Amino acid sequence: MVILEKFKQTTVRYGELLLGLVFLLSISACSELIIITPISTPSPTPSELGRSSASVGPPATAVEGMPTRLVIDTVSLDAPVIEMGWEVVENNGQPISVWNVPVDEAGWHLNSARPGRGSNVVISGHNNSTGGHIFGPLEEAEVGDQVTVWIDDDTSFEYQISETQVVRAFNASEDNLDYLRRVMEPTNTEQLTLITCWPSWTNTHRLIVIARPL
Repeated sequence: MVILEKFKQTTVRYGELLLGLVFLLSISACSELIIITPISTPSPTPSELGRSSASVGPPATAVEGMPTRLVIDTVSLDAPVIEMGWEVVENNGQPISVWNVPVDEAGWHLNSARPGRGSNVVISGHNNSTGGHIFGPLEEAEVGDQVTVWIDDDTSFEYQISETQVVRAFNASEDNLDYLRRVMEPTNTEQLTLITCWPSWTNTHRLIVIARPL
């Protein structure tokens, strides 16, 4: 009986430790993975880091033709979209730029294209256990679903999902990291790129949804 009781106590402690580890992984993965390093110009320069501990990117002023709303009816996703800039932070002694992803809105990458301009329109949103869930329904979206992006109350652009990818981002391979960088870069033809964390309880991967104009 004594041995059995000690075994039970050890099992409980192990279970608590494992749950704590999963929780910590969730927090660290969320904070690291949804924040996306800008690639295209304009972008912060290393010298900006000297201005303060976190130099903020271009001010959040309204950009003509920027997305203001994103709708995917098939998965009941209806998200307000705001302009999203970045800040420069220090990582292992090196300045890097990270996106300030909003909590309750989707964020249009300030240095990506505007709808109808023939290049890559990039929008990110949270779907995680420690942040917002504005892009939570996105994981249910499928190839063929229609996406509507509004730039004002009267003007919208229609896209159709052509590709969905779940890509590991926590302890990711160089190939995966290269792909995650490339999906945010300008394209020669118009596309809409939607990015969120996956799955919601650990966020070790990124869900990439690409849609083409109809």
